[in-house]
Amino acid sequence: MGMVTPPPARAAVSKGLIDVQLEAEPAESTARAGMIREIDRGLGARWVRVVVDWSRLEPTRGAYAPAELARLDALVGDLHAAGVKVILTTCYLPGWATDRYWWSHPPAGYAQGPQVFYPIRDGALKDYRDLAEFLARRYQGKAQALECWNEPNLWPYIYPQRTANDPYFAARVYLRMLKAFHAGVARAHTGVHVVAGATAPVGLDDTYRTSPQRFARFLSRAHAGRYFDVYSHHPYTPGGSIYTAPDQPPNDPSHTVTLYNLRTLLRLFPGKPFYLTEYGYNTQPNLTFGVFVDEAVQARYLTAAYHYATRYPQVKLLVWYLVQDVKPASGPADLGLYTGLRRPDGSRKPAWFAFRRL
Repeated sequence: MGMVTPPPARAAVSKGLIDVQLEAEPAESTARAGMIREIDRGLGARWVRVVVDWSRLEPTRGAYAPAELARLDALVGDLHAAGVKVILTTCYLPGWATDRYWWSHPPAGYAQGPQVFYPIRDGALKDYRDLAEFLARRYQGKAQALECWNEPNLWPYIYPQRTANDPYFAARVYLRMLKAFHAGVARAHTGVHVVAGATAPVGLDDTYRTSPQRFARFLSRAHAGRYFDVYSHHPYTPGGSIYTAPDQPPNDPSHTVTLYNLRTLLRLFPGKPFYLTEYGYNTQPNLTFGVFVDEAVQARYLTAAYHYATRYPQVKLLVWYLVQDVKPASGPADLGLYTGLRRPDGSRKPAWFAFRRL
């Protein structure tokens, strides 16, 4: 009787983390080193995602702010020295780069004037290209990926999502940005990967939110794959979900992409690897995320999510948001962020140990 060959083992999905404390105002070097040591040695994460706030880095056109650049240099340098791979995610437009038309057409509740979420003006696309080239050159060998924007299918990052004349307004703006971003990275010739997408999990295809499916379909039909190496998505379980576990379907699969129905996006870019650059579950009520679970369930869901992601060969990385909870210094507690592996006081949740065991 011949031997039965066992099925091949699923490839592990790399572990990544986000820690907003690392991105805060310049951390004292010893404290920063301790956080990075925990990420690397304590938790075994191989990647860290870092947001590059363009509005802070280049508040005046053509001049990078020395203090912000020094902060970024120190953070990226320390992560690299620890052997941790880095994703730099550009986000937030400087006022000078925004389309001034929208200054006088703000969303409800906002005063007239510049906002970081207004669409980029055509004349500033060259500046965005220059920013991408600058980051690729400055962090050559230290940052492995540059991500073009964060959650561009939501209005806090590009507003409006659609107009009376263009149902794909934000996606079209994003495509122009992606082309410029890719051109800048290509000019640097450093080999760093361009990551596109970073879409939020749900959208109603209105002025404020575009579904990740609709957004990605637009990019796919525009042959945007030539402008990026990796596609990214944030497959959170959205607020109001009947089923909260990673392996359960969303309420509305036609407007939502979670881990359960991630193939909806994977099949649009079949030749591309995917990074899931944000994911997590809150353990206290939170106005931004909606869903929250108790700490024991968070730990189970974390383990389940990493296991479930391995069923998709295109998925190479899952980044957990956050290392430590962030409780507001004042005001309602539900304005905080509670997806962390640690509580606001620094004590470890069960999810901390679950992440380490992965």
